[in-house]
Amino acid sequence: MFARHYETNEPLPSVLLERLNAASTFRAANMQMRQLGFASVDLALHIDYSPERDGDVMHYARDILADHAASVFPPDYAMLAGFSHLFGHPVGYAAGYYSYKWAEVLDADAFSRFKAEGVLNRQVGAEFRDRLLARGDAADPMDLFVAFMGRKPRVDALLERQGLL
Repeated sequence: MFARHYETNEPLPSVLLERLNAASTFRAANMQMRQLGFASVDLALHIDYSPERDGDVMHYARDILADHAASVFPPDYAMLAGFSHLFGHPVGYAAGYYSYKWAEVLDADAFSRFKAEGVLNRQVGAEFRDRLLARGDAADPMDLFVAFMGRKPRVDALLERQGLL
């Protein structure tokens, strides 16, 4: 709609658009698994981990992350030691790292309505503003999402966006 040559006003050639679209999903599955690993280790450390039962925290975290990795980690893999998102702040994420991925799910799913009814559809935009954004914290976020979409969130829109579906 807007990618045009600055002098000739010619639209972006379709071959370049296809290349851009293909590049946008390059390694998407790896990145998806990486984020799921981070979220899993965050939840496990804040909810399940017990030093008495689970032993060394580095090994514990490494095993969880390994389940989400595309390649084998070296024996001294200690990514957790530098994962400041979890513990670098006085409050930390406190088992909230998964919210990154959940936000992506909500974003992709809400955008699917715009995609279906028109990205610049004024009515859909107004409903998004009125039923979701303008309500702020006045109601349960799931209720607000349902008010806009007419249903609960689905992960399929994110998988489709990432070229995984």
